[in-house]
Amino acid sequence: MKKVVLKVDSLQALYLIKTNADMAGFSTSLICDAGHTEVEPGTVTALGIGPAKSEDLDKITGKLQLL
Repeated sequence: MKKVVLKVDSLQALYLIKTNADMAGFSTSLICDAGHTEVEPGTVTALGIGPAKSEDLDKITGKLQLL
């Protein structure tokens, strides 16, 4: 199973992707930073989606750029 890292421009965009993935029936998980380095504790830094087929995920994430 491959893993891909994509970029969004804002936290709002990340939440929109999560909402769309949830509505499509995908498993999702927001990742919050522990705050041990440069980011405040609890800051949302990533979103995990899947597992799912690439073609299904592309319907939700296909317009995002690779990081």
